[in-house]
Amino acid sequence: MLADGHMDNLNTTHPSSALIAEGGHSNEERECRYEGTDRIEEKIIIIGICATFVAVLSIVLNTFYTIVFLRNQSLRRSGMFYFGVLAVIDAIMAVNYIALMSVSVYIDYFKSVFMYTIYLKYIRILMTESNCAICASLLMILLATTERVFRTFEGKQMEKCRRFLEKNRRAVSAFCVLFACCYKLCTFWEIAVVETGCEKPFEAISLEKGYLSQNEYYQLIWQFWFRNIFERFLPFFYLIITNILLVRAAKQESAKTIGNDPKARNPKVARRSVRDATRALISLVSMYLLSQTLQVILTTWETFFNHTLDDHIDTYSYMNDFVSIACLLSR
Repeated sequence: MLADGHMDNLNTTHPSSALIAEGGHSNEERECRYEGTDRIEEKIIIIGICATFVAVLSIVLNTFYTIVFLRNQSLRRSGMFYFGVLAVIDAIMAVNYIALMSVSVYIDYFKSVFMYTIYLKYIRILMTESNCAICASLLMILLATTERVFRTFEGKQMEKCRRFLEKNRRAVSAFCVLFACCYKLCTFWEIAVVETGCEKPFEAISLEKGYLSQNEYYQLIWQFWFRNIFERFLPFFYLIITNILLVRAAKQESAKTIGNDPKARNPKVARRSVRDATRALISLVSMYLLSQTLQVILTTWETFFNHTLDDHIDTYSYMNDFVSIACLLSR
């Protein structure tokens, strides 16, 4: 599965250096300038071509899986149900990546005022929808992992929880998607499209912090501490712990199968199954850690060391691009 990139925080990839400039200035105080995509010749290759190709591939593959999922009743009744929902969400997220990240690069490369005008009309809505999709995707991954834990380990409570999830997969999934939408709805008011009064088309409208993001307490407590803890750190450690336990359980099950009946299963097949599970764990954890850790570092930099951004703008920009692509590949 694939996902969109670092789209829950606008960065220097977007036109007008969104959310870096402070909002709340009057037209007289504004400096008429347009800060577009830096190093556009390199970004058009990295984002405009390579990352866009990955996003298009994600749309095709996830759409194909969605069709298979809808036509196969046994998949919808199994634990693969969550991955069917994930396929739909991830396809949407890939479209969002193109609309938010790729289009912003195309705007500066082709210097298209028409594209820029359209971009500013949909960015607040699409940013909100994108963050809802990211949150819903994370919840689906957590649900799939949790049900896998309940199915792997024995116990009365485990059995009760497993039966509850199996019986109410659709209701629980619908609740998670609805919760994600309500939880991320505030994104709409964290961004503002402001008319500057400047004469040049690219300078006449600016993308800045919304009134929520201008509040220091909201930015520090909600955007930084709460989101980093509950959207990044806790899910990551939960996934790494549960997957380690699942890999150990898979190894023990393979050992029991081979020990009890050597002819029942080829040892090479058992070892290959364990190896594949281990590789899947390493891939999942590595990509998740890479994308989320860098995102936390960037958020810390933006929050506490904002005054140093101008001195390291290239590093900041490339880190944002790397986060975007890593998140895109991690799904």
